Amino acid sequence: MGKNQILKDVYQEYFRIGVACEKISERFTNHEIGNPEKEALMVKQFNSMTFGNELKPAYNMGFSAPEATEEYLPFVINPQAKGMLDWAKENGMPVRGHVLVWHSQCPKEVFCKGYVPVTIPTDPELLKERPMLKHFEKLDPVCFVDRETMLKRLRSYIFSLMDYMYKEGYARTIYAWDVVNEAIETADKTEFGLRNSYWLQVIGDDFIYWAFRFAKDAVTEVSKKYAEKYGVSAKDADALKKIQPKLFYNDYNEWVSDKKEAIIGALQRSTGEHGSIIGEGLIDGIGMQGHLSDNNDIEEYITALKEYAALVDEVHITELDVKCTCLNKNQEYYQAVFYKNYFEALLKAKKEGANLTCVTFWGLTDDNSWIRGANPLLFRGDLSEKRSFDGVVYAVTGEDLGEPEKIEINLSDRFYDFETPEGAEALKPEDIGFKMRGFGAIEIQENVVHSGKAALANEKRFGAWCGISFDVSDFIGQTIEVSAWVKSPALKVTLGMDQVPGEPAAVDTASGDWALLTGTFKIPNDVHSMLMNFGTVETEPEKSSAIYVDDVEVKLVGLSESFEEKNNIAAIRGVGHLPFCYVTDKESLDGKSHSYCVTRQEKDATIKLNISSYIGKTVDISLYVKTKDKTVAIGLDGAVPKQLTKVDVLPGEWTKVTARAELTAELTSAEVYVETDGNADFYVDEVFVCPVK
Repeated sequence: MGKNQILKDVYQEYFRIGVACEKISERFTNHEIGNPEKEALMVKQFNSMTFGNELKPAYNMGFSAPEATEEYLPFVINPQAKGMLDWAKENGMPVRGHVLVWHSQCPKEVFCKGYVPVTIPTDPELLKERPMLKHFEKLDPVCFVDRETMLKRLRSYIFSLMDYMYKEGYARTIYAWDVVNEAIETADKTEFGLRNSYWLQVIGDDFIYWAFRFAKDAVTEVSKKYAEKYGVSAKDADALKKIQPKLFYNDYNEWVSDKKEAIIGALQRSTGEHGSIIGEGLIDGIGMQGHLSDNNDIEEYITALKEYAALVDEVHITELDVKCTCLNKNQEYYQAVFYKNYFEALLKAKKEGANLTCVTFWGLTDDNSWIRGANPLLFRGDLSEKRSFDGVVYAVTGEDLGEPEKIEINLSDRFYDFETPEGAEALKPEDIGFKMRGFGAIEIQENVVHSGKAALANEKRFGAWCGISFDVSDFIGQTIEVSAWVKSPALKVTLGMDQVPGEPAAVDTASGDWALLTGTFKIPNDVHSMLMNFGTVETEPEKSSAIYVDDVEVKLVGLSESFEEKNNIAAIRGVGHLPFCYVTDKESLDGKSHSYCVTRQEKDATIKLNISSYIGKTVDISLYVKTKDKTVAIGLDGAVPKQLTKVDVLPGEWTKVTARAELTAELTSAEVYVETDGNADFYVDEVFVCPVK
């Protein structure tokens, strides 16, 4: 274990290690600042901090302050932020300022004439059903101020904020600012991929430029104004840099190709009125938030990091957390493995020239994470180190995390009717592997059911992507059929898999009646866990209709291997002579995809296919082989191999081979060998194994 290790020391040669935190209040008593034990842990382990909420516009835009005018929007610091700044200054903790411009947690009033919002009313009937929607009503454009007024408000807010920070002595505390946060949303389908926010609607598609222009001007002017206060000459540009914060653009899912292109485009785009953000030198760095899961593609993330690093001076990982997708006792192990691999990749990118200068974890402990239940951080609620802490340390020290514990899998079919057995305690969704995806709540209820007395309900949802998840991790590498009766006022209810591309299964539900949703799914074999998710397709993007689910059935179809994934079930077989094997796109059954190539010099250089998940069952096996030899045989490998079948082939053509095998419960492993009567190369494709029912 990484006991007594200090993260900021382990990484001192590479980059800062930061943490997001908040101040304790009457409403939120589990925060960090104000808790001596959590404060001590932060000071010990980290050398950068970000305020989770306290410096966001919603809490500091003084539109109701006496000095506010139609064109002057002052920064009025809230007491929580003031307390955190003082704590950081007293403890020598550098601060990443977060954030100047954001579409969320920004008062609607600041976009309105006289700071008086006029909203588009919600349907009264819908409001009766969901009163909370009143708080999410959109502004009516009739109340918007004009572009020039909004630009003046934006400039005055940024200038007054910077003036406050320098005047109050925080210039050496705040070393960076997220100037603009999450301004890109390609799903909104605007011309340049910008989020269709009030900033865009009121100012236009260059609002990002103006935010950076004002921030750069404010830092330049205000640092000179207060230079003497910090013992710096206003005429010494190099000395001034030491009290000037770096300016960053920050976003999430920043590795996704279309979003990455839109971010880069926004920073490089110029107009007839002005140059670009990068071209005018207004930006110092890009913040990659890094809200990840332990099955994300690290290579894709690092590729994006390098592209950003080639554009700007610095890159920060600003909001790192890693959701656990594994639901069994290996949950912390797989998360730790991901953290280790991820930080190893960051270090490699750094050594290859990417100027990564800070990595900030978005929270200190799992119990106070913004995604509670996903356990995404390095410390537990009792402040003890998780294996993920070790993973981050071991990325530098080279130590090994060992192997996961063995998990017994169950490939039997499943049926969930959500009924509580007679005499038992009330059934809860988590008892049978169902949980909330995203924000909201699920419950087993008796008011809306398809059959019996109970069904699962997801009535509180905060986005169409939020919904109901259930665990199918036992079926990794298998193909399954899933059916469920669903009901929702949404256009459709969907069913898909986490982190698996492609369209989900769907059924029309707009009629409001119960509908049968069915789908066949191939679960990848290169993951350690898998959740399936019920979601919706809505009539309007902001809607998130209730979902009711009943009589969920999961049936095993079988194991299919077509060699399209990173891992596969094939392995080299042989003693004295071994083949050279690889996945190829030069040959395949359909002529479009991949197969497994076996190159050999001797007849006994062959391969075997692992089907150990079917031990205790009788199975039917089929596969296709292409070779210039005359016969192909398959059988069960072992101390005494047992041939199952041998067939003639047409040399150079694909031949289907089928057999039935009894895999007795006493076996510790089950592997099917493939061999030919000669030593010619051969290809294997479309392996399928299914239990005999």
